[in-house]
Amino acid sequence: MVVAAVVVLSACSGSGEGKSKDRGDAPQGWSVCNELFGSSRIDALQAELGDGTLEPLNSTPVSELMSGRAGVAKSWKPGSEVHYANTAHPCDLGIDGTSARFNSYVRWSVDTPEDIENGVASRDGWQSTGGDVHVVREDAGLHLTAVFPCKIKGSHQDQEAELPLEVETEVRNVPGFDADLLSEMTARLASVLAKGLPCANSPRIPEAL
Repeated sequence: MVVAAVVVLSACSGSGEGKSKDRGDAPQGWSVCNELFGSSRIDALQAELGDGTLEPLNSTPVSELMSGRAGVAKSWKPGSEVHYANTAHPCDLGIDGTSARFNSYVRWSVDTPEDIENGVASRDGWQSTGGDVHVVREDAGLHLTAVFPCKIKGSHQDQEAELPLEVETEVRNVPGFDADLLSEMTARLASVLAKGLPCANSPRIPEAL
């Protein structure tokens, strides 16, 4: 009984520091967030969001996240728009009783790398990170959208060039939040997805965006 209690406590805390973290009881949510972003970054995120109980608002199991994104890419054909409405929220977090929020999104992009490089993408402000990633920074760096080419094995031959993967993170209602932390978290999410899907083209993703 004692061993079981320790295991549950550790899973909830996400970092093995259950007594120092005021978090809700949601082992699956913490497991997903820790795997995608790293438990130390979730600890840092909590510190930035402020006092109170940090709660997973929703989460998508990592295996389901990977299989779902891969399945959409494999079913895609040039001209198809089905993927536009297929967005996952793998890890959304909030401080209970406040409006402080961290949101994450994963989808196949409406913009191709060629559109981005030629300046005709659906949103403005894309910048190269020096790797294979382009990023848009909004709201003083507290809203990041990143895209990178990701070839899914078994998908249409044009998928890599026409259907890049897009990850997005944002922090709401937290004045003074550390934009560098959000940059690192976004890069980590992109890297985990690139390896886990996996992206057969092995995109180059910096440690921060």
